[in-house]
Amino acid sequence: MATIRPNLTVPELIEAFIAVGLAQSKAIDDDNHQRYNNLVDDYLALEAELRSRQGDERRALLPLFDHMNVQVRMNAALSTLALLPDEARETLRLIHARREYPQAADAISMLNALERGTYVPA
Repeated sequence: MATIRPNLTVPELIEAFIAVGLAQSKAIDDDNHQRYNNLVDDYLALEAELRSRQGDERRALLPLFDHMNVQVRMNAALSTLALLPDEARETLRLIHARREYPQAADAISMLNALERGTYVPA
C-alpha cells in the first residue's frame, strides 16, 4: 500500500491510517516483525500524503488520540507532534502512564528525545 492514490479523500486517508495502525498492532501481537516493518512504509506514506494536502491535513488525525487501539493512538501522536505538540505529547504521556507496552516504551523514548532536543518534529 506504500503508494497512495492522490484522489483519496481525507476521510479515506484517515480510514487507511487506522487500518495500518490496527494491522501493526496485530503484527506486534503475532510477533511478526517483518510485517510490522513493512507496514511502517504504509504509515509513513499516509502521513506524507496528509502533510502534502493544502493546509497540512495531519490535523485530521486529532480524533484518533482517543482511539481504542494504542498503536493507532501512537501513530496519530507521532504524526502530529509538529502541529499539535501539546496534545500529541499528552497522548504519548498517557500511553506510557497506562503502561500500554510495547508502545509505552516507544512513547517515553520519544518524550525523552523531545525533551533533550535530539528529535525535532517536522
